[in-house]
Amino acid sequence: MAKDQIHDWSNVAGPVALAYELDQSPISVVIGPTGAGKTIASARKILRVALNQHPSPRDGIRKARIAVLAPSYRVLWDTAIASYQKVYPTHGAGKWGEWKGSRGDPADHIMEIDHPSGQLYIEVQFRAFSDQSAEEFMRGREVTAWWFPEMDTMPSEDVLSLAFNRRGRYPEPQDRPENPPFAAYAGIFGDANAPVIGGWFHRRFYVERKASDRLYLQPSYDQPGAENLHNLRRINPNYYQDLANGMADYDIERLLRCKPGWSRFGKPVHEAFDVRDHVARGPVEPVSGVVLEIGCDAGGTLKPAAVFAQRVMGQRRILDEISPAGRQIDLVEFAQEVRRLKDTRFSHIREARIVVDPSARAGSVTNRQLTFAQILQQQSGIRVDLAPTNNPATRRTALDRKLKMRGGWIVDPRCVGLIEALAGGYCFGQVRRQTGNSWGEAPVKNDHSHIAEAEQYGCLGMEGESVGDGGLIDRPRWGDDMGGAVLLP
Repeated sequence: MAKDQIHDWSNVAGPVALAYELDQSPISVVIGPTGAGKTIASARKILRVALNQHPSPRDGIRKARIAVLAPSYRVLWDTAIASYQKVYPTHGAGKWGEWKGSRGDPADHIMEIDHPSGQLYIEVQFRAFSDQSAEEFMRGREVTAWWFPEMDTMPSEDVLSLAFNRRGRYPEPQDRPENPPFAAYAGIFGDANAPVIGGWFHRRFYVERKASDRLYLQPSYDQPGAENLHNLRRINPNYYQDLANGMADYDIERLLRCKPGWSRFGKPVHEAFDVRDHVARGPVEPVSGVVLEIGCDAGGTLKPAAVFAQRVMGQRRILDEISPAGRQIDLVEFAQEVRRLKDTRFSHIREARIVVDPSARAGSVTNRQLTFAQILQQQSGIRVDLAPTNNPATRRTALDRKLKMRGGWIVDPRCVGLIEALAGGYCFGQVRRQTGNSWGEAPVKNDHSHIAEAEQYGCLGMEGESVGDGGLIDRPRWGDDMGGAVLLP
């Protein structure tokens, strides 16, 4: 079926959604609040994919095949297809092309469009995994691009890898020029709400994002730049206000303010931490001539943790970590690991010290004549000081002060353990009382608590709190901040 003209697409959701529509990166994702026009932007991107193909040498038609993939047909029909049909009507007098498929089953839409840039032929396939594995499903697929609606609901990152292997397989070689003037688009795109921390989606796009990935973050619902408001106000002039009034704080933060969240059964200890503000976009490199400060939680535990940091022009920069996640090691092994990291990545840093929790003044179980602090210093070869206190309120405040200071705290994205801890893994657990559910007074003890508390002790030492002598040698002289590094984005 031919169309004389396409819809008037001037009524876009907003600049972030439009930038995502136009992006031609191999993998692109838009994340934003409920109702911000993310799924509509993905549907519109299908036409952009077709326009970024070459006219066929055989018939001059630009051809594209897009597979829309979801974990289940319920997700597919409730979200992607509902929004898709607003952009490309599939029924009635004004329908676009031919639609095949009924609710709960696979569906196909074929469009032939007369566009100002030339004729377009677009196949859109709506599919779900059903009872197949990702590898079984992907085998033999030949598509131009993939759309993953609600991408964070995909079962694993393996789906991205397998899909990437099958994109760019259509159109056929006969429909491609021998010497193309530009690279035709072939990739994966998707939309999502802010993810739950700890899942593959959060790790891939927030913590370990690859250079080829593009992440588009729409503003929070209550910011001046919030997108799609002009359409939402037609539904309800107070759309977001009324929505927030009926939602729990946890859901408001994740679904409306776009902040990655942890389990709804835990309240983050450091609520000021925001992945968007505090995680650097690239590596944070050490600065020569500035003291390397190592905060440790190491007293009498088989889950010791360390955070390596420097203070540069007032900014606390987290450079590396030793995380206890998923393992147990004794203090000697831990101290030797600290030393290895100091001697490799930080070999050019002349001066270093460790600040450890005060419980490290206790005697070792295996050797009562040596304290944990002395063993740590002996095995690492690095000066060890005791933090002035392990009072929870005091050490939390030391870290919160830096987090709340604009540009006061930044972390290298490789520090996955600390990022996940501060983003919510280090949390107050929910307790049940006669008056109802509430939060416990002490954080839950888990792998996340050790790395977070190591950073708290590091902040106590770095920010000029009085630190007790925990070691065997004289305290070194401390210099002022050095280096001309600028604040990281």
